[in-house]
Amino acid sequence: MAEAKELVKKLVELGNQSDEIKNEMKGWGGVVQFDIDGEKFYIKYNDDGTAEFVEGEANSPNFTVIASDEYWVKVMKGEEDPIMGFMTGKYKIQGNIMESQKLAGVMKKVKL
Repeated sequence: MAEAKELVKKLVELGNQSDEIKNEMKGWGGVVQFDIDGEKFYIKYNDDGTAEFVEGEANSPNFTVIASDEYWVKVMKGEEDPIMGFMTGKYKIQGNIMESQKLAGVMKKVKL
């Protein structure tokens, strides 16, 4: 299993344990799809701010992150700036780019 996928699972787990993150995500109810080297999985945020990791492809995600495992691991560990990476084409976002800031906010608060 890819390391980036494991880190996304850990992000969900740690986020569900954090009242700060749950409060930040409360009411959003969004879906973040990942396509990491062709492997598809997603995070579904519930209205109460908790999240679920789900294998496969979501019907209508808010946005999709398309990246290599190697690059996304660096983003998840805080070694790469996701905004600069997007601007320089190191990965892609399809869908609502503005809502991707929700994920960036969570990633900054969770130390992996």
